[in-house]
Amino acid sequence: MNRWIKIASMTVLIMLLVAGLAIAGISAHIGDQLTSPERETLTYTPKSLGLKYENVTIQSEEGYDLYGWWIPHPTPRATIVFAHGYGKNREQDDLPLKDLIPEFHEQGYQFLTFDFRGSGISEGDRVTVGAKEQSDLQAAIQYAKGRTDGPIVLYGISMGAATALSTADDVEVAAVIADSPFSDLRNYLETNLPVWSDLPNVPFTPVIMTVTPWFTGLDADVVSPIHDIEAIDAPILLIHSKGDDAIPVSESEKLADAQANVELWMTDNDGHVGSYHAFESEYQQRIFDFLEKSL
Repeated sequence: MNRWIKIASMTVLIMLLVAGLAIAGISAHIGDQLTSPERETLTYTPKSLGLKYENVTIQSEEGYDLYGWWIPHPTPRATIVFAHGYGKNREQDDLPLKDLIPEFHEQGYQFLTFDFRGSGISEGDRVTVGAKEQSDLQAAIQYAKGRTDGPIVLYGISMGAATALSTADDVEVAAVIADSPFSDLRNYLETNLPVWSDLPNVPFTPVIMTVTPWFTGLDADVVSPIHDIEAIDAPILLIHSKGDDAIPVSESEKLADAQANVELWMTDNDGHVGSYHAFESEYQQRIFDFLEKSL
């Protein structure tokens, strides 16, 4: 009898070991996929929008070449530095940015938009959802400051919005526009990672969160706009769809509650980064009114 108990126990241990290895392997594979999304290709240039521009190269802190567009204005009121979302590039085609750049130029703003590391045509192999992208954005801000003496405004979408908020406490900027940000990357992923992984939270999310930083550099604890926003001196405009199914609007509500100098516009529509599509004219008016008050 004892022999059969030993065999059964050994069988259970082997099955548990195999299951654990399978979960770890699947989790590592998902972590690899999530930090190396397929790169989007460029589909236009500002010249096709009727605007003069320069192709520019910005060097990140780690030495990666980040490529972007500098769209000057002869008498700029300010410079907009744009931070794109996860899996996107400098065009942010789901906004789409190409509709907004001419409007910014018409209103007197020059524009810098670039590809984060691991995105578009920039160097780097990994997207770290704001962890390393903060240093990329700081490099872009320094580049812009080298081209202008005027005020700098950060404008970010989704991951780029969270990155902008997590960067603005360390650099001098005149204003921040953040469309559809998350408030804290670790808390967000612990709840919402199945949206991106297509796997159940238990047992996969804790394992993905544990193994992914080992080989990707994605440190979720350094992307926490909810903590950084308290130290931002500049006025902030938050925009978020009430029916956002990827990053809940409650993320922006938390951010607004953490800082008095925040204007929150919650739009009555569905989808992630859907506010511009649903309220195009009002979206533009809100942004330009905010900038008029802030600069």
